[in-house]
Amino acid sequence: MSKILFRRLSKHEIPSLLKTIKIIKNETKSYDKNIDKIDYWKWKYKQLPSKKSLVYVAIKKNKIIGYYHIPVYDFIIKKKKYKIGSIQSVAVTKKFRDKNIFRGLSNFANSDAIRYLDLFYTFPNNKSIHTFLKYDNFHHIIKLPFYIYPIKSANLIKSKVKFYGFNLVGRLVDYFFKLFSNKLDRDEKIVFFNNFENKILYLFSRFNKKYDSYIKRSFSFLSWRYNKLSKSKYRIVGLEKNNKLKSVAIIKIDKIFKCKGIIVMDFAYTELEYLRKLLTNITSSKFLKSNNISFILITGIVHNLDQIQKSGFLKIPSNLVPRNLNLLFKSRTKSLSNLLKNKKSWLITLSDWDVF
Repeated sequence: MSKILFRRLSKHEIPSLLKTIKIIKNETKSYDKNIDKIDYWKWKYKQLPSKKSLVYVAIKKNKIIGYYHIPVYDFIIKKKKYKIGSIQSVAVTKKFRDKNIFRGLSNFANSDAIRYLDLFYTFPNNKSIHTFLKYDNFHHIIKLPFYIYPIKSANLIKSKVKFYGFNLVGRLVDYFFKLFSNKLDRDEKIVFFNNFENKILYLFSRFNKKYDSYIKRSFSFLSWRYNKLSKSKYRIVGLEKNNKLKSVAIIKIDKIFKCKGIIVMDFAYTELEYLRKLLTNITSSKFLKSNNISFILITGIVHNLDQIQKSGFLKIPSNLVPRNLNLLFKSRTKSLSNLLKNKKSWLITLSDWDVF
């Protein structure tokens, strides 16, 4: 058997890397349909605010058989700026799985990358989490909770069970959940934004500072994450009270549970009550009425997010979540590790995950 080589990706190897990504995309039926497109890859790993990504590959007979991406972001811990690597888009071709190649690639990449970074974090799938925990000494922080607000319950129920009476049952369920919704006051309104205006950035900044550890949601980060691609399906929506912004959410319409729904990618608020009002009244807008929305989905590590259940959101059992998100991290120093082991210090939303 010829030797497997591990190394940093060279510029001339990018076309070969994309071919391997396409092979693995087809093997795994990846949700991320654009993952092998050059413009998309450059956006994720070259055009990010830091302009820095560490990409590693496994080579056999001059062919790339595995890859490991680590884009670099600014990360705040106790008001100090650090460099964090987000481990994502990692895989080995089907033929070479279960041969410890991923373990070798992971070990090589992490050992090299930690020379340039202060820490890593990642949300591995069930196949790779074992490698991170057992062989790479990552710390497990939490499995993120998911909450769902039913809007057209019949569609959700039909996606799991076939029963013709569910249309009526679904309407009754929807009526019940609307009783929990928070009605807008006369001086409150739902507004949509085309850009990240200063008042949005100010609200994100204030909200972020309630936490000890978070990715800096600057204008450069948010505009790169959500506005750079022309085919972006993201929308920025807020709740204003007396023309003052009280909550904001970045949302995406996507298909999960075989139904169209609103995915809450990121959010900020002065008080949780305003986020609850925003989300439970969002479908009254003309833009969303035409999209046959069946649910709203939100997750994150956020103080008291479970209180959103007071507005009719339900916590989804982990065995029904299409893709559970387990937050893992590894730090360069023991002092940082001790700070980050406290899950309440983190602010995490879907902005931190690379798939949506």
